[in-house]
Amino acid sequence: MAKLVLPTLLLIAIVVGMPAHAAAPDADQARRIAEQFLATKQASASPQEAYEAGDIATADLDGDGEAEVVVLWTMLGPTYWHHGVTVLARKGQRYVPVGDAEEPLGSVEGMLVRNGIIELKTKWPGPNDARCCPSVPKTLRYRWSAGRLTPAK
Repeated sequence: MAKLVLPTLLLIAIVVGMPAHAAAPDADQARRIAEQFLATKQASASPQEAYEAGDIATADLDGDGEAEVVVLWTMLGPTYWHHGVTVLARKGQRYVPVGDAEEPLGSVEGMLVRNGIIELKTKWPGPNDARCCPSVPKTLRYRWSAGRLTPAK
């Protein structure tokens, strides 16, 4: 009996000493988190601009046990648009923006998050492409590290 008590007490001490992590948001919660973030961007935008959420993913990007929400978004203007990717992390009871891709992304067609890497399928203008219609495929990869999105190989 004594042989079982010590390992059991040790296991309880380990579990109790471990930090409690909030459950990762499900797809509906992640969408609401993304929409709240975009509403704050919209509040400071021109009345002619609109922000829309594209792909949304949840993943523990930095291995800390907490899931981040990754949002691919589009800002639409009257004659222009651009895409952005933002990482939102839990701070207390809320998710707040903690990092953005800081380079042009081209025309983003989709986002995949796996193994800590954010992968964007994009198209870029070719030499004879009209501004509206880029045709050169390119994959961009980012890693979340040290509080920043950095290009990854």
